Formats: sequence, C-alpha cells, structure tokens
Amino acid sequence: MREASGPTPITRRDLARFRLASQRLVGERCTSPAEAVRWMACVQGQDLPGALESVALRSLGPAGTPATITDVRAALADGSVVRSWPMRGTLHLVPGEDLGWMVRLAAGRSRSAQVARLAALGVDDDEIDRAHRVLMEEVAGTRVRSRKQLQERWRAEGLDVSGGRGYHLLYLFVVDGLVSQVDCTGSGCTDSGGTGSGGVVHGFAHHERWLAAHGITPRTPTRDQAVAEWLERFLRSHGPARAEDFRRWTTLPLRDIRPALEAVSERLEAVSFDGATYWMDPGAADRLATAGRSADAVLLLPGFDEYLLGYGDRSHAVAPDHAQLIVPGNNGVFRRTVVHRAHVIATWKTVGSGARRRIEAAPFAPLTKAQSTGIDRAYRRHPT
Repeated sequence: MREASGPTPITRRDLARFRLASQRLVGERCTSPAEAVRWMACVQGQDLPGALESVALRSLGPAGTPATITDVRAALADGSVVRSWPMRGTLHLVPGEDLGWMVRLAAGRSRSAQVARLAALGVDDDEIDRAHRVLMEEVAGTRVRSRKQLQERWRAEGLDVSGGRGYHLLYLFVVDGLVSQVDCTGSGCTDSGGTGSGGVVHGFAHHERWLAAHGITPRTPTRDQAVAEWLERFLRSHGPARAEDFRRWTTLPLRDIRPALEAVSERLEAVSFDGATYWMDPGAADRLATAGRSADAVLLLPGFDEYLLGYGDRSHAVAPDHAQLIVPGNNGVFRRTVVHRAHVIATWKTVGSGARRRIEAAPFAPLTKAQSTGIDRAYRRHPT
C-alpha cells in the first residue's frame, strides 16, 4: 500500500477494519491458542473466562476448526501460555517463553511500587527474605500452590499476611519473574478460589521450572532486542497503531521506543490517518481482502478484549457517546460487546442456564433484522 510519496491515507473505517484483521478476529486465524497469544504478545487477562474466549476467537484447534475454550485451557496447562502481570500491573495471558524478559523490561515501576507499599505496611527486608524462602519451598520442583495455600504457610511461619501484606508479597515475587499463574487442575492446588473461573483452577508455580518441565526454554533477548521485538509484535497484531499506543500499552519510555521503531519500520507497512503515521503488518490488507464480506459480520467479544482495550483512543470502534454504556460509571469493568462492520453496536450477556441459556443484547440503537440475525448466528458459533 505504501506510495513513493509517503504513507497511504486511510479512513477511520479503514483503521477499524485493518485492526480487526491484524488482531485475527476476521480472516485467517492463528494456528493454535499458543500461537494466537504469541501473535498478540499479551492478551488482557483480568477476566479469565473472557480471556479464554478472546484467545479462542483468534485461533484454531488441533483439528483445524475454530478453537474451543478447552483448547485454550490446554495451552495454560502445558506451559505455552501463562497468566501474569507483565506490565501496567494488569493480568495478561503471555507466552510462557516470553514472560521473563517482558517482566524485566516493563514491570520495574510495579516492583518499586510493591516495595514501597510493603514498607508502608511495615514489612521489612528480613520478612521479604523469609517470605521468599518459604515460597521457594512451597513451589519446589513443579509443585503448584494457590494463593490461599501460600498465605497459610506464610502465616504458619510467623509472617503477618493481613491487611493486604500477603497479596503484595506474592505480587512482588511475580514481578520479579519467580512465579507465574498456571492451570493446576490435578496438581494438588486446592482452595485456589479459581475453580469455575473459565473452568481453570489457577495457582502459582516456579516459572522457569514449570517451563522446563514442559520442554520450554525461556528466551533472553537483550534490552534493545526485546523493545524492538515487542514493539514490532504489537504493531503487527494491533496495527494500524502508533509508537504512542505501544508506550501506553507497556508504559515503556519513548526514548527506548523511538530507536526501536527505526529498527523495525522497514518490515512494517506505513499508513496515514488524521495527519499521523500508523504502522501495521504488511499482510493485514491481504487478510482483510481474504475475509471478504465476513469482515463486516457480527462479532461477539468478551468484555476486556484487546480490540477495545489495546488502544487509548477507542473511537475507531465505539462512538464517544456510547463509551459509558460499555464501562458504566468508568468503573473499570468492561461489558461484552457486539461488533458489526468493525463498530460496537451493543453490549451483550447470557441469561438462563442449560438448554434455556440464551443471549440478551442491549443495543445502542434499534437493531436491523440482519443485525439481530447476525447476533444469533455469532452466539451459536461462540467458543464454548
């Protein structure tokens, strides 16, 4: 698409449709849930059931058919995908082999905040060291322990875990890259509080030993290599996007991002929107073309999907007047959305149970017959 005179101008609708294709929501899906997470680099994971849906919507299962929730759970169980806080203090699904360098690169502020918070709660260095020793004993080998089990052991060792101290201690060790959240079904991980959360029982394992047990080797790029790779993966999977979008997404400083953009820009496609240069994967246009009319079909997205949360400015997908309908009162809880022709037209939820379970949409404007039919079809295809 790039012209000799500069990036090709695109419209807001082009921007939205290219982003659908880049995020693998239309056109060619990724070959597996693990590959989908690698493509996206990180997938919002605050709401685990929604995160499983997000990955399934972007990937194929072993039989080459659209992935199921069970397929995504398998990736959490085999170490190819883990759940952690790599950036912004927010839970994400992350490729197992990439979590270590991502945490070292982007979790520095979160670690400093945890150390300061623990100090304010009266937890000194000696207590942190004791908590670390106990944690390493609890997750010896490939043992998995729930948050409750870890806090009970800390309490038994004389550590005060009340008032959020236990949470902040565990979070400190997570952002140090020592442990990550995994599916621990059948691993002796009890009382996790995670049973029924997307069907996953989640607990904490020693990150590198968990990977090693599943034949996965952590990657160790240099800092410059890591910034450049992460930026390129973000622009390919979220593009058209800007370096500023990546800065907001990771909180990495622009002084590191700018030289990284120079290093990777020749492998990307530049387009122009509203006077600014955006970057995307060169294959996005072909994926969109291959999708054909299905690119404008109705999609049902979970509440914290990257199609909305991956960008600071969400006007490509939702009109400003409707933003409050997705996040009522700006309470930070994103409702599930109905997308048609790359634009959010409603929120949705399920009502009833068993054979009577059905979808209920709350449209922003009266739905057309085609939209109503599209919602029903999308619900029948939605990952389960």
